Amino acid sequence: MQSHLSKRVFRAIINNEPLHFSRCRRNHLLHTISPARVRPCISSLAYVPRRTLFAFSVNPANTGEDQPATLPTEKGLKPMTDLKRSLGDKSRAPPNHTLVKAFQLFFTSRVETPGVINLFQARLLSMTWKHLKAQQSELEESEWQDVFSVENLERMLFVLSEAQCLPEARDTILKIARFAYLELCADHGFGPNSISRPALLIYINLMASNGNPEEARHVIMKFGGQFRGAKPSPWLSVLKGFALKDDRRQLRKVSQELEKYGVKFDQASHEELTKLLIEQDLPTAVQTVYECPISGNLEPSVAAKSAVIEYAILNDEIAWAKPIYESLPREPSPETVGTTLLWDAAQGSSMSSLAEKVKSWTGANSLKEALTISHVNSLIQYANSVSSPQLATDYAKLAEHWGLIPDEKTHLLQLESFIQAGNVEKALAILEDELDPSILASDHLPLANRLITMLCLSEQKDELFQQISSLLDPLFQENVTLKAETIAALTRMLLYRHDWDAVSELLRPRLGSLDGEGKGMIRTALTDYIMDMGETDDNVWEVYQLLKLAFSETGVSVRTEIMCSFFERNRSDLAFLVFGHMRQAEDLSRRPKPDTYARCFQGLARTADAANLELVHNMLKLDLEVELNTRILNGLMLAYAACEMPDKSMEIFKQILQSDEGPSQKTIAIFFKVCEKHHNGVQEAIKMMAKVKKLEITIDRRLYTAYMEAVASQCEFDMATEAINNMQAEIGVAPTSTTIGLFYNAIPYQYWKDEVEKWASEKYPEQWKHLAETPRSEHEEGLKFDGITNEVWV
Repeated sequence: MQSHLSKRVFRAIINNEPLHFSRCRRNHLLHTISPARVRPCISSLAYVPRRTLFAFSVNPANTGEDQPATLPTEKGLKPMTDLKRSLGDKSRAPPNHTLVKAFQLFFTSRVETPGVINLFQARLLSMTWKHLKAQQSELEESEWQDVFSVENLERMLFVLSEAQCLPEARDTILKIARFAYLELCADHGFGPNSISRPALLIYINLMASNGNPEEARHVIMKFGGQFRGAKPSPWLSVLKGFALKDDRRQLRKVSQELEKYGVKFDQASHEELTKLLIEQDLPTAVQTVYECPISGNLEPSVAAKSAVIEYAILNDEIAWAKPIYESLPREPSPETVGTTLLWDAAQGSSMSSLAEKVKSWTGANSLKEALTISHVNSLIQYANSVSSPQLATDYAKLAEHWGLIPDEKTHLLQLESFIQAGNVEKALAILEDELDPSILASDHLPLANRLITMLCLSEQKDELFQQISSLLDPLFQENVTLKAETIAALTRMLLYRHDWDAVSELLRPRLGSLDGEGKGMIRTALTDYIMDMGETDDNVWEVYQLLKLAFSETGVSVRTEIMCSFFERNRSDLAFLVFGHMRQAEDLSRRPKPDTYARCFQGLARTADAANLELVHNMLKLDLEVELNTRILNGLMLAYAACEMPDKSMEIFKQILQSDEGPSQKTIAIFFKVCEKHHNGVQEAIKMMAKVKKLEITIDRRLYTAYMEAVASQCEFDMATEAINNMQAEIGVAPTSTTIGLFYNAIPYQYWKDEVEKWASEKYPEQWKHLAETPRSEHEEGLKFDGITNEVWV
């Protein structure tokens, strides 16, 4: 089946590597700006009814078949990919001027939108840099300037520092940054180490924040004179880097050595760094820095203690916070009143208890004036941290009780509690009455992600589609990073709306920004849809095509399940194509495994697809990576029997007998299935049952019933009835209505089926009475009871 998305949509997904572009940034080059950066304001967008989810993500001038296949963040990748290919197959590399332009274009196109750099891109950049460095003597002057000039090297550092790098790409990105740093330090006629202070600060922060604080410390020591008066001190970046690595020894060592360089790790620096790590939500680093000694052996400031206590409570680290809380003055003060209330809440105090406590304070210490709405917000935030929407509602009432006016954060926290409760109605009400939705895009992305995810997974998702679209508009306009859970929920919603273009537009720029776990969530959304039997074959095949191209790394187990789902749809043609795609995979790990072959033969048996059976069998003969086992041969036996080729099945049975593994109990059950169609089936079935009894092989209901069906299929009415009558004595279980139904279905010709009905109504009246309520449908060999089968699994 040809996918009608292949021309435009799928072509886009497989163009190089799916990449991601993130938050919108507007900055000049390093040599013209201060390193401090401020997020631009985001204008509010009015709600406008739309038919598409991506009103702001498509260039109106390029919405037709001729729209460019290259995203802004893919600029420059094609020539670098060609270089990679040429180095691999030792063919001619792209011209130097083409690679220079591509390398420069990658960074210039990301100055305003640094985005995400994944491992694929990082390796291309590293490889291209090394190639151009080796070729620099062959470069024209203008080409050399486009890569190795101060302006371009500083641009490289800026983009690498601002981009979000995926964990697996971090080491490669740090290597590229070091290439640029060393080139800036080289002597190009102005003396060595003439690198600018802004570039040094960015390099130090990049190294320290990404696992190499040792390099950052070395740079500070080397260029110490350039950092006099720098606010904040670059040493804070080094301390942060060691805290992120939880390297307490180095953290203590650096903090004690700072005075040598005219810097003190005093209370103010300690508080600043602690609060910075709290803002970035780095629990281990917070604890490491907080416990780092302060110059003069001073205690942390009360503000630092309060901040750490509140952060610990919200992260369920009360045991760690307890001694810190006990070090605060016993009597509450304006500086500690909020911490005290939050501590009591964490000890289980209710709204009324807190209200009574404040009432007692006001009489003794007149602290009521110190209460602010931020203290109420902290209480609601605690309730949310322990996932208690009702407690959050109770604490919110304290604002009115204390005469405080809720602010924007109060409403955001209430929105979070409604999301936790799954209360769509209240969440939308507070969004409509109290909040500007555009602020979610600017400052509250985690909450926006959770809200959109909840709406997408709501049973009312169709009614909420326009609301979801309006929430997404500012997020897409700002090119923000959506969480994998949100992308998966959006994908699921769009799939069931059958909007393939929207799915492609959603996934294409974002897949490259996700780690393996995140991609797995999206892939699960696609595979769940593919295996939903309520969806049409055509729609499911479209999504499979998308999965195949966007998730080429999908493993054999998932692909096997997809193949089997098409067999269940009675679409062996599509199942065979899925099997063929696995068979054609270049990576051996993604080629069919023995289980895949066995389940494919099982499906071909179920659909009696003789043509594709021969093709898969031939593929098996040529597949040197798969060792034949009994399970595969069982599948072949069953498939050839179902396709009216019992003689071939018998040949395969002989092959099983001669194998080292030998037959299994399932082989015997399948053998009886073969006897149903074999010209000498009755005699073969009788001989096999005699051998089974002689060898004392366990005979269960399924195996015994398969024998009964074998003789019944050959019109041996008396032998079949004898087998049923002896069932209790032979295997210890009595025949059921299903046993009678299988006898009825197996015996051919309506005459004999009528004889079964006459016999069963007299011999097993209760079972037949129950069976007679089951619907029957017309088949070539007569009526059959619906849904009664004794399917044998391989």
